[in-house]
Amino acid sequence: MRTLLMSCLVLLLAAAWFQPASAAIRISELMADPATDWDHDGAVDFKLDEWIEVINTGTSPVNLQEYWVRDETATDPRFRLTGLVDPGETAVFYGSDAVAWQTANGQSTMGFSLNNGGDTLYLLQGPVGGPYQTLQDVPYPDHTADDDRSYGTVPDGDQWMLYDGLFPYGGTLDPPGSGCEPTPGEPNFCHGLVPDRETAFGTLKASFM
Repeated sequence: MRTLLMSCLVLLLAAAWFQPASAAIRISELMADPATDWDHDGAVDFKLDEWIEVINTGTSPVNLQEYWVRDETATDPRFRLTGLVDPGETAVFYGSDAVAWQTANGQSTMGFSLNNGGDTLYLLQGPVGGPYQTLQDVPYPDHTADDDRSYGTVPDGDQWMLYDGLFPYGGTLDPPGSGCEPTPGEPNFCHGLVPDRETAFGTLKASFM
């Protein structure tokens, strides 16, 4: 009987570990091809200045120590997130953070290794050494990974858009150019564009095509 109770307790704890509430942390923006000194170390570097932003969409603070990221080509996490994120707040991590973590853990210093020709970024959750549960996968097309263009969610939404204000995109691929600038470490917002009325995202999207 005691063994049965212990088994049930283990199953309940495992179920609690993988509850959907854990998905309150979401990837909200990424930059795969930096052309600016985004990490403010005094130099522009294609690896060190890549960045990934996450947001807490839940109602409680979340400790990020059990969250990890990797790209399509990796089988193990590229980086372990850190810090405490309050509800509605974002946290941004740079390629230099990933390199420092990889160095400290005896790994090859690949950074995030976000492919400029398109890739998929995965958000994982789990203990050190795994197993890891995939919470989110974000495939991004190659035209969103050009000089200082970021790919992120629309303000207050789950759909994704191109933030190309620093290097405008004039092509016809989806998502189209928006003229909005990247916003690392801030809730996604198109600075300089203030709506005078509510507009459906489909209408807004069509206006840029």
